[in-house]
Amino acid sequence: MSRKFSPAQFGNLGQRHEVHVFLYRYNGSGPEYLLLKAAPTAEKVWRPVVGPVDWDEDLRHAALRQVHAETGLCHAFDFISPATGLIQDIGDLQLVQWPVGVQVVSPSVQPKLRGPVAGWDWCPFEQALKILDASLHRQNLLQLHFQLAA
Repeated sequence: MSRKFSPAQFGNLGQRHEVHVFLYRYNGSGPEYLLLKAAPTAEKVWRPVVGPVDWDEDLRHAALRQVHAETGLCHAFDFISPATGLIQDIGDLQLVQWPVGVQVVSPSVQPKLRGPVAGWDWCPFEQALKILDASLHRQNLLQLHFQLAA
């Protein structure tokens, strides 16, 4: 099976931009974050919604497109993003990761998983910070959580 990729997915002149979207909702003790378990399930990798930012997109559009693609959710209540992204060098590629927070319309909304996702869970901040596997995901969550608390 042949899979098509857009040029943005490979990076522009050695740079690729991604959104790391943390869907959140409020319960009685503070925000909870939606984390996805990547497939295959044997890896047990927890992550936010992650996707490329295409050349003709802003962060909000890229975030909402990827949220819909992986969770089926298409309505956002609120949108926050810190002013800076985190940069990681991977060989010749520079990966710019933009943390984005998207509040769901209703706390009772449940995702309908699509794509390479095996499971999901709503987690309070402390639990989410512990189970995120990538340090950049943890740093992105910290930025967003502190912005929500401000």
